[in-house]
Amino acid sequence: MSYRCFGRAQSLRSDRALDRYVPTELWFELGCYVATELRLELGHYVATELLLELGRYVATELWLELGRYVATKLLLELGRYVATERNMCSVAV
Repeated sequence: MSYRCFGRAQSLRSDRALDRYVPTELWFELGCYVATELRLELGHYVATELLLELGRYVATELWLELGRYVATKLLLELGRYVATERNMCSVAV
């Protein structure tokens, strides 16, 4: 299924081999792709977004075992990934 509305395109596919749904959206007004996956084997949603203005990918996960959201991003100037928790604390990984 795919549709175009309000300057965006969206497609939804079922990946039966991986037993998950993967909707992918192109937001023209944001200039980025947004992909969201339900990973049943992991028990959480994983959203990955390309932020062109930042020049990097940002992945956001709901970690049920931690009961919070964790955003992971690559900081090229630091040469490592940084995980940011919902409570605004940052942890370098």
